[in-house]
Amino acid sequence: MMNRVVTVLLLVAAAIVAIPGTACACSCAPLKPTEQVGNASVVFTGTVLASRPAKGDFSVPTPPVVYTFRIDQVYKGQAQAEYHVTTNVDSAACGYNFEQGARYLVFASSRESGMIPTEPGRPLHTALCDGDARVRPGTGPLVAQDGFDGQPLPAALLTALGKPTAPAPTPTATTAPAGEAEGGGSTSPWAYLGGAVVLGFLALGGWRLTKRQTTTG
Repeated sequence: MMNRVVTVLLLVAAAIVAIPGTACACSCAPLKPTEQVGNASVVFTGTVLASRPAKGDFSVPTPPVVYTFRIDQVYKGQAQAEYHVTTNVDSAACGYNFEQGARYLVFASSRESGMIPTEPGRPLHTALCDGDARVRPGTGPLVAQDGFDGQPLPAALLTALGKPTAPAPTPTATTAPAGEAEGGGSTSPWAYLGGAVVLGFLALGGWRLTKRQTTTG
C-alpha cells in the first residue's frame, strides 16, 4: 500500500513539473546598478506608446509582447527616437508588465536569450530581473526626485547611469520665408514685370478716359 502511495505522489509531482509556468517562478538575484548598466546593450528612459504580441513561431504557450517606446534620454546605446523591446507576458516567466502611457527606465539587451524569444530584426529584450523601473513623467535626465510614487532614485543608480544623450528631434515642416514660393524657390522676377505691365495698362486706360471726358465737356 505504501509503495502505491509513493508512486502516486511521484506521478503528481512529475505532472506539476511538466505543466509550464505552474511550478516555475522568476527568482531575481540582486544586482548593483553598475551591473544593471553593464549587462544591458541599451539603457534609456521612454514612454510606452504601444504594445502587441510578437510575430513568429514560438515554442511557448503565450507569445512574448513587443513594446514600442518613445525615447527621451539614452544612457547607453544609440540615441534614437523609438525603441522596440520584447518581454514575456507572465511575470512568473520573468516578464515585465509595462503600462501604456507611463514612463520607464529600461535596461534592454540584444544578446540572444533562451528565456525571451524575439522577432527577427528586433533583438532587444528585457526581463523582470534586469532593473527596469517606472519613473515620473517627463523628458529630462533623471534626478533623485523622479522615482515613481515619491520614492527617490538611489544615488548609486544615478551615478552608474551617467550623463544621457537626448535623441535628435523629429524634423517638422517649416514655413517658407517671405518672398519664396511654397516649393522653396524665390519668386520669379517675371512676376513683378507682369504686374508692372498690368498697372501700366490700367494707368493708360484711366488717362485716356479722363482726356476723353475733358474733350467732351
